[in-house]
Amino acid sequence: MGLIFTSDTALPGSVHSLGDVFTLVGTLTFSGSYAAGGDTFPSGGDPETLLKRVGRGRVLYVDLSRGLGAEWDAVNKKLKFYSSGATELAAAAYAAALTASPVPVLIIGR
Repeated sequence: MGLIFTSDTALPGSVHSLGDVFTLVGTLTFSGSYAAGGDTFPSGGDPETLLKRVGRGRVLYVDLSRGLGAEWDAVNKKLKFYSSGATELAAAAYAAALTASPVPVLIIGR
């Protein structure tokens, strides 16, 4: 399995409007390994689908608190991760720092 998103409260409570931009706050639970090209969410659990529940659906930005850069790949419905050098992570098991506990995440969408 890949990533599981959990909102801090039940939708739509975890979605906050800033004009026509919405923020989705929650945590990601990492398991297994990262595959080159991005990691997947269970069916219907990706950020784009969650934002569509409140009439939005375009992910603009993803921010994690544990030092990884992240980018939503809307075409393939995957979350890509980057090192501090802006290089995509290689396929490998997730580091213990990511799998030990859920990682806070902020998703901005329109």
